[in-house]
Amino acid sequence: MHGEASKKVSDGKLVNVETEYSEVFESVDIRGDFFIEPPQALDALENAVEGLSVDSSRDEIVSQMKFVDADLIGFSRGDIADALLEAVGRGE
Repeated sequence: MHGEASKKVSDGKLVNVETEYSEVFESVDIRGDFFIEPPQALDALENAVEGLSVDSSRDEIVSQMKFVDADLIGFSRGDIADALLEAVGRGE
């Protein structure tokens, strides 16, 4: 299945997520008008959640991304998790 979602964060930045999924997140693509240092860490964040169950909680998704050493500027790991959950129909 394919899912897409966007989340506007409090300071006006936008996080867009696209995912292919079945019972797990098979592929994840994160885009938006935010900054991340180092830039290649974005791939690592995407890879961190690939393979996780789509039934994972927000906290579980955020926890998995905490292993990626990156400075997220204008958004958070929680914003990514929120968009992912919305993309698979579990948004709140």
